[in-house]
Amino acid sequence: MGKKRKAEEETTKQSSIESYSSDKKTVISNNIGSLETYYQLKAADPKVVLQWCMDQGLIASGYSCPKCKQPMVLTPKADTGDKFTWACRVNGPIAHHVKRSVRTGSWFQDSNLPMPTILLFLLYWCLEMKTKFILEQLDIAPNTAAGWASFCREVCLDILICQSDKIGGHGIIVEIYECEFGERKFHQIKKAVGKWVFAGVERGANNCFLAIVERPTSEVLLSVIEKHILPGTVIISDCWKSYDCLSHDGFKHLNTNLSMKFLDPSTAVHKNFIEGIWSNIKSNLQGTNYVQGQFDSYLAAYLWRRRYSTVESRMSSLIEIIKDGYPLRTKDNSSRKKSGKQSKCATNTQQDAPSLPSEKD
Repeated sequence: MGKKRKAEEETTKQSSIESYSSDKKTVISNNIGSLETYYQLKAADPKVVLQWCMDQGLIASGYSCPKCKQPMVLTPKADTGDKFTWACRVNGPIAHHVKRSVRTGSWFQDSNLPMPTILLFLLYWCLEMKTKFILEQLDIAPNTAAGWASFCREVCLDILICQSDKIGGHGIIVEIYECEFGERKFHQIKKAVGKWVFAGVERGANNCFLAIVERPTSEVLLSVIEKHILPGTVIISDCWKSYDCLSHDGFKHLNTNLSMKFLDPSTAVHKNFIEGIWSNIKSNLQGTNYVQGQFDSYLAAYLWRRRYSTVESRMSSLIEIIKDGYPLRTKDNSSRKKSGKQSKCATNTQQDAPSLPSEKD
């Protein structure tokens, strides 16, 4: 008798999920780079918002009960922000009533903002909308907006670190810069071990790389160049003088065997090279009032926007790296802590998914 009741309960739960999944009275566009998509979400029924987020892989489409290990039922709950919750109610010898937020195990988990509001913020940030406009449109506090903007910049830093391919080539100019690595506050998909950032940018293209190092020395810079820059490249940097690089045997090898050329931007001969990307970066950052110690994340955001020039490609890259850093969880961890699953781009470390920005005034 017990087995029969259990089978009936399982069938009922599964049918509830299937019934919910098929209830799509409003169809939301899957174009993640379209303003219309997120305006539709903001005005949509909560069930439609949940289904869209499930389809995009942003929240789990099911959750297992920690008591009976059976699928929980998506249940209306008016006193929650999302208006639905995962629930499992069983009577009898194993009686229990368990609830879980629909955000549990996702990157929305630690946020109280409506999911459409968070997604709209990402889109506005990708569109480089002014802060005043974002505050008015989303009705959020300045500190909340600042926190989410910092989060987005750190995601950009992760993207460039994780997806830095070799750049340059025969006759192509690459400029290398260095800056101090700022303290991370939110996103830490790649737990960086190091205090300095070398940035390489290909002139006339959107190709770039970021490399985090413990100490900026001639040997370290040499390894960065070998890893990230193709043979035949013309490299311009102030670093040659700082680390007395050009007398190093390794640099002589690159020059002789890999046809790399190392130019000093301060010399009169190469004066025409000075008006390059670095001046554009500094010009772009003027007036941003970036916080001291976070220049690396502002630099990363600038380079990321160069690489991803359309809003759709920007949103796609942001969401994919976020999904990678916050892999969906469909059951409780034994310790009830966050997932901590290693990201595809993490190396030699394992990092728990960090908390999201504070949303207090």
